[in-house]
Amino acid sequence: MVATNFPELNFIVEHVGLPRIEDFCFMATQEPNVYAGLAVVIGGLMHARPRFFSKVMGELLFWVGEDKMLWASDYAIWEPRWQLEGFVNWTMPEDAEFSDYPRLTTEGKKKILGLNAAKLYGIDVPEEFRLPDEAGTPAAKEDAQLVSDTP
Repeated sequence: MVATNFPELNFIVEHVGLPRIEDFCFMATQEPNVYAGLAVVIGGLMHARPRFFSKVMGELLFWVGEDKMLWASDYAIWEPRWQLEGFVNWTMPEDAEFSDYPRLTTEGKKKILGLNAAKLYGIDVPEEFRLPDEAGTPAAKEDAQLVSDTP
């Protein structure tokens, strides 16, 4: 895999590999430099297929985690405002089908909506927009060290 051979590069996989979400999740779990880009996931699924959107988000949260997810709008296709508003207001359904998925907090949404990208690209975030220490810090390449099998 390219991400294994080039650990110094970060890879943002847009559309999270849909329709092969499970394959993407396994790849992103094993490769610390692979990130989930949410273009099409939010714009294409959140309103048109809300239960499938919740399943995709649940799988991403469980396997990949909120620290390796990045908001994207597919701006050339859709305006971002309704996507942002919808995502900010979204919560995981409470019924049994979704009970084993992690819940996305306000802090997690802030990471996905910009703090993860800022960390990944080395952009300084003004103090008033940073998360409190107990919320954790977004992941980035330097935080995810690869362990080599060779001595």
